[in-house]
Amino acid sequence: MTFFDRAFDDVLRLQRAIDHALTHPYAGLDWPTSGRGVYPGLNMFEANDALVLKAEIPGLDRSTLTVEVQGDRVALAGARVQPQLAEGCGYHRRERAFGEFRRVFRLPFEVDREKATAEYKDGILTVRLEKAESAKPRQITVQG
Repeated sequence: MTFFDRAFDDVLRLQRAIDHALTHPYAGLDWPTSGRGVYPGLNMFEANDALVLKAEIPGLDRSTLTVEVQGDRVALAGARVQPQLAEGCGYHRRERAFGEFRRVFRLPFEVDREKATAEYKDGILTVRLEKAESAKPRQITVQG
């Protein structure tokens, strides 16, 4: 890697850090964030009394992934290792993100942590969080 490659990498890292700080001012507080440039991309939806999160995280070693549920939040964390180029090789374009990541989301309802499951397959992390009994609707008999 030449001096110019390293300098360019440093400038890109600085640009990403400034962009992240300006577009996600509360990121250091683990507030939920979304939008362009947030990694990993994620969909969250409700299905059959459960909350399902699907995150796109291709090229990751499953052993680096962690999913934590605490209180009214779920945290996804992991790391993607940047492959080393052979001696004398250099990039023409570098757009893939590497390194550690952590995203925290506020849950829309109480979940049963004991029934939580996570699966990583074909670059997609799927987390299923069952609704807690106290969060499910309950029909109340009307007395007369």
